[in-house]
Amino acid sequence: MSRTSLNRSRLLLVLGVLAVVVSGCGGVAAQPWHYWIAIVLLASVVGVVLVALPLGYYKKVWRLKHRGR
Repeated sequence: MSRTSLNRSRLLLVLGVLAVVVSGCGGVAAQPWHYWIAIVLLASVVGVVLVALPLGYYKKVWRLKHRGR
């Protein structure tokens, strides 16, 4: 990895962390969607991990490995 790309990635990381910190410091009360968005995000992550990844593995690796048998 070159030095400029490492510096660029550090800059992006610092800017991203700064944006997250600044956006969370408003002191505004929770909005109604704050209560259900966590459940939706968790369900989508579980769906990707338990459904999409095994299905992709089957299609790309397992099926091709055992095709000739």
